[in-house]
Amino acid sequence: MVLRPDMGTKVDPRGVFLLNYGGVSSSLKPAEPKGIMPKTSATNQALKKYSEYLSRNGLKSTVQRDIIINEFLRVKGHLSVDELHSRLKLSHSSIGLATVYRTLKILSDAGLAHERRFQDGYTRYEYTGPGDVHHDHIVCVSCGLVEEFENPEIEELQKKEAERHRFKMLDHKFEIYGICKECQDNAE
Repeated sequence: MVLRPDMGTKVDPRGVFLLNYGGVSSSLKPAEPKGIMPKTSATNQALKKYSEYLSRNGLKSTVQRDIIINEFLRVKGHLSVDELHSRLKLSHSSIGLATVYRTLKILSDAGLAHERRFQDGYTRYEYTGPGDVHHDHIVCVSCGLVEEFENPEIEELQKKEAERHRFKMLDHKFEIYGICKECQDNAE
């Protein structure tokens, strides 16, 4: 069973999602982010790109948007809107879910966030901008674990296939779905 923290989610002070599925309560610790993105020149370039996008499109920088983008850039991984909102609510209770949605849409339009829809049907966002390296995903259909990987041979093969079909490749995604080792072991 895949527990989805986007439905009926509350977060306790330890960051554990408290879920309620039709009267059945459960808790789920969200997938640990891949780490914290340090303040680097890539982060500064991303903030500059964001600021330029806002200016070009007649949008204003607001305190709430700035808090959201800083948290998004700080945490590496694949975050749903609800997961990001839950993280933000711990220290910024005035930020609403709709503001997080709109800000992630702006980040996506600015080329700083990529929407990912894995097999569970929920949209997650990951950073894609200065300093980001292209990667693909392998997803456990049992527990929802998402692992990133890079493989130059796969990348080259995809380019060759596009050329063979006389396509100019603009973008691509490669996802593998299966059952992770831990879920296989738990099933035995």
